[in-house]
Amino acid sequence: MRIEELHQLLEELTARDIETQWIEFKLRAGSITNEQIGEYISAMSNGATISNQAFGYLVWGINDTTHEVKGTNFCFTIAKQGNQDLELWMRNLLHPKITFEIFEFDYHGNNVVMLRIPSAKGEPTNFKKKPYIRIGSNKTDLRNFPEYVRIIYNSLEDWSAKIIENASISDLDTDAITVAREKFKEKSSKAKYFNQIDDWG
Repeated sequence: MRIEELHQLLEELTARDIETQWIEFKLRAGSITNEQIGEYISAMSNGATISNQAFGYLVWGINDTTHEVKGTNFCFTIAKQGNQDLELWMRNLLHPKITFEIFEFDYHGNNVVMLRIPSAKGEPTNFKKKPYIRIGSNKTDLRNFPEYVRIIYNSLEDWSAKIIENASISDLDTDAITVAREKFKEKSSKAKYFNQIDDWG
């Protein structure tokens, strides 16, 4: 992402009145342990799915009460867990594997660290074999909330197979219809109705 896009995203996140199931702000490096970072990644990923968001966010350098950008001395890309890089350690303990992104950037003279975490798809995101969720201001075990677990397991539902009431062919993209028609003609070149396909619909 370009710096302008990161600034805009940060401003959109901090403009919210409160933290959500998919947004968590931290101020300083030592405000949470490495273990807790993994738990938050799980919680933000699962929370994003429940909130119908493509991503969850864990951001350092933000006052979690006022949402003012204060900056942080934390640097995720060089942080360690023992002798191992924190990022590698974290990725090995998340299941299923998710490709969270790390953005470290300057926001008007303040250092900000942002993790953009993809929403869980088809199954909960676990850290150390345990799924987390944020409920209010608390991070807790997702398994205590079966209705949320159900939402996540159903998140890969095929929307393209659903029937949309009162929809007609005029609601479809004309270029998509053209491509679909040509592909259908390729497969139906020997069919009796081949010469009628262009007139359908």
